Amino acid sequence: MLHDVFLTFNGNELITTQEQLFTDIQNTFTIEFWAKPEATHGIDKQSRKGVLQTFSQRFAVAPVFGAVEDGSHFKAGIGVSVGTNGVSVYEHTTDHLVATLVYTAPINDWTHIAVVYINKTPYLYINRKFAKKGLTSRKKILVPSGVFGGLKPYGFYIGSLKEIRIWRTARTQFEIENNINQELDGNDATLFSYWKLNEGSGIVAYDSTPNKHNGIIENAKWHSPQNDNAKNKNINILFTFYVPSGGIETLNRQRFYALSNQGVNCEFLYTKSGTGLQNKINTSIFITKNDDEIKDIILEGNYEAIVVSSDYRLLKKIRDFGYEGSLIYEIQGLGFSKEYADEFLKNEAYSAIQEDCDGILYPQTPHLVQAFEKYFPLKKKFCFHNCFNTKAFRYEPLPKEDKPIIGWVGRLEENKNWKDFLSIGATLIQENFSIQLWMFEDNTLSTPTERLAFEQKIQELNLASHLTIYANQPHSEMAKYFSIIGDSGGFLCSTSKVEGFGYAVLEAMVCRCPVLSSDSDGVRSFIKHNITGKFFTLENIDEAVREGKELLTNIPLREAIRRNAVEHIETHFSPNEYAKNFLDMIADIKNISK
Repeated sequence: MLHDVFLTFNGNELITTQEQLFTDIQNTFTIEFWAKPEATHGIDKQSRKGVLQTFSQRFAVAPVFGAVEDGSHFKAGIGVSVGTNGVSVYEHTTDHLVATLVYTAPINDWTHIAVVYINKTPYLYINRKFAKKGLTSRKKILVPSGVFGGLKPYGFYIGSLKEIRIWRTARTQFEIENNINQELDGNDATLFSYWKLNEGSGIVAYDSTPNKHNGIIENAKWHSPQNDNAKNKNINILFTFYVPSGGIETLNRQRFYALSNQGVNCEFLYTKSGTGLQNKINTSIFITKNDDEIKDIILEGNYEAIVVSSDYRLLKKIRDFGYEGSLIYEIQGLGFSKEYADEFLKNEAYSAIQEDCDGILYPQTPHLVQAFEKYFPLKKKFCFHNCFNTKAFRYEPLPKEDKPIIGWVGRLEENKNWKDFLSIGATLIQENFSIQLWMFEDNTLSTPTERLAFEQKIQELNLASHLTIYANQPHSEMAKYFSIIGDSGGFLCSTSKVEGFGYAVLEAMVCRCPVLSSDSDGVRSFIKHNITGKFFTLENIDEAVREGKELLTNIPLREAIRRNAVEHIETHFSPNEYAKNFLDMIADIKNISK
């Protein structure tokens, strides 16, 4: 596989060849490489002259000072900055540091980047497709650089690099496509230098061409599946929760994917069965509330860490069972109000959390952050975004519905606030009778009283002919439904009082389904009003209707929200970043307990 072995850079690493500038090739050449950035870079304005005050670049290829050898300010070195938010091409010499090409777009996985210079004009290709033409340089001579990873003080690359190639010619799109996924033998006469970065060990990055422009690796780390699996293969993690349903069940599948890719073995314990078990994953899932059975599972599992979600009483039980590993208490959502969350931690769970766990884990949800800081100021706390695999769950182009659809996902309970959704839908239908409402629920979790109230509300609002209820849909089907809703001209409406994270909102956004949501705290990680989605004030039906009408009718705004939403999720909720944060947490707790 092309990306099995590569070099990782963490913000202060370099590869330096003996010739920092390759002056043998000038003005027309190609620089190409594979990159997997892990941080954003600064976005400067395109320019042909001057000195940009930039100190936040991620130079995968350093724009080496062009006058370094002979003092000629007519010669500029070329560099390429790559971040999760795009690519910029720079040139650098005396009193001259400018970005002649700036391209903004999300870059969240391995991406092939080719910068083709034709007579001092840069052309950018991303994953073999033409992306942008830059500005023609005013300098007399442009030359590629032989330094990779960064340039002090302007910025260092963070992420991974592989397959760096410099060509004597301007490669055509066909030529780029022809060998984008292939290792070369290095003997092509037009190939000036070629660093495969597949050695896997040592401090030398070998040039595979006869020119032998070998580079010295300074601090960058080798990555390979064999090394990672060897490091993590003995790490077993157990995640516990009450029932496999809703947001926690989704999170467990997502972090199973993220951690398994790093060689970690994840298993799950639920105290009762639930509809989420239809979403198959290839690991052990235990269903029991029997203390003896739970004890056997824990003592036989050799778990490096156990993550207990919500059930604080289980913390003491696990300690009493004799478990000596890392015990982490996790909260993803907490009750139906911020006040409830505060009271729960203060009056119910305080002593168990304080005495029996080694650390607390929660998402970047403001009321959870505030509550845990308030009641556990000295406890070790870990707060980072959950993750989502956008490769497995994403927009699907399907036949378009001829009527706008407004969707809702949740349980028939007070916190999910289904009554307001029906009221919002009914009001919008009065103005557009073609609107359809789709509700997705787990009908095994509602009470008979709540179900009766739901049915009565449907009759009261005369919604029966406009409402379709989808019960217990497999998670794999939801991408299809969200895509259909988005393409119909409709949106997902989230009416929750409080959300710890809000996976349904995230999933809709990934599938290009715009979201109108109550400002329920946890979804602030996803929604920026009128940029990635829309907010309305909780229980303000009139405001929700106004915002919903704009989503239905303002097509330019709607399309911008759809694009921005996908980019936002892909950028900020990476499985790789989650795995890194999670494993750092485990290492941190182990160091504390020593």
